[in-house]
This record gives sequence, structure tokens and C-alpha cells, in this order.
Amino acid sequence: MESKKQGHQTVAFSNPPVIAGYASIVGKKEGEGPLARFFDVIGPDDTFGEKSWEKSESAMQKQALQMALEKAGQPATVLDYIFAGDLLNQCIASSFAARSQSIPFLGLYGACSTMAEGLAFAAMALDGGFGNWAAAVASSHFCTAERQYRTPLEYGGQRTPTAQWTATAAGATVLSRTGSGPHITHATIGKIVDKGITDANNMGAAMAPVDAILGL
Repeated sequence: MESKKQGHQTVAFSNPPVIAGYASIVGKKEGEGPLARFFDVIGPDDTFGEKSWEKSESAMQKQALQMALEKAGQPATVLDYIFAGDLLNQCIASSFAARSQSIPFLGLYGACSTMAEGLAFAAMALDGGFGNWAAAVASSHFCTAERQYRTPLEYGGQRTPTAQWTATAAGATVLSRTGSGPHITHATIGKIVDKGITDANNMGAAMAPVDAILGL
């Protein structure tokens, strides 16, 4: 069988899947930034109508996926797989968002690379003929991430002036094995790279080198 590998890290798809729909949901702070016009929904606050931040993150995922499906003109039942991930233990934001869908679910934990990882796996599944539709979903929430990784907001800790903020956002992309539109033609899978970053307030520098790269 002909290999689809190019070099050590890259795969080339024989039947490049199509990006049929996509959507993004963000919090109030993200909506105040320079990328505001690119987001589909900007929440008036970070609760998204829920009573806990973890539930808020799940709500963002559900809304993002629903919007992406609507743009693709498809119901959720068409999906063969959902590849989804977040920053929480046991991927609870993703699993709770998907539990009512009755769709085969694969949980991912790639931090900053989760969306690229999900798109790569979804593209591999469709290119391999294992399905016709798949979704890649990823999310994070500043308040849930602080509670799990750094300083829970309930503690009232002071942040350093240069501390990075975890985004409050969710994104979803629906891929189709056929159709017209942007295609995912290649995927380069990142390797674990340790740059020796020890500053807990600079998590972005520790994670930046390992993101996967997709070819569109």
C-alpha cells in the first residue's frame, strides 16, 4: 500500500477533506480585542447562562458545534465522529458537551494544539474512508484554567503584570469527505519540545513549539 507519509512528521491526504462549516464563541474580554470582528458570538459575560465556569465552557462548545453544523447545512446526526478537547481533567467540558449527541466521541488533550490535533485526526479518519463527516472542537475558559492550573480566582491572588490569560473561547469545525470549499491537504504532527521554561506565568512559551501544522 502506498504510504501517505512525507518525511518523518507530515502526512499528505489522498482525498483531502473539506471544511464545510466552522464557528467560534468567545468571552467578553476576547470581544474587546482586535480580532472581535472574526468571532461569530461574543458573550456579554463569561457565564454563558450557566451556574459554574465549567458548565460555561461546555455551553460554549455546544453552541460552537451547533453553529458550525448550521453553516455546513447538516444536523448533528450526520457526524461519524467528534474529536474534542479542553484543558480540564478528564476533558469534562468536552464530554459533557457531547454526552447528549449520541455520536462516537474521541477526547483530546493537547492544550494549545487541541484544535490542530482534532483537525488532523478528523482529516485522517475521513481520508481513510472511516466516515463521511467529522467535527473538531476545542475550548478553554480563563476561570476554569486558573482554578485548575494557577491561582483560583476565589483566592484573590495578584497576577504579575506580564502574566498571560487563558482565552475564554470555543471553536468548532465540521469536515466532510466530499464537497467544495477549503481542503485540508496535509498535516504535520508536532513533537514534544522542552525549551526549559519554568515561569508558570508564561505557559504560552512552554507550549508554543509543539503545535501541529495543517496545510489548507
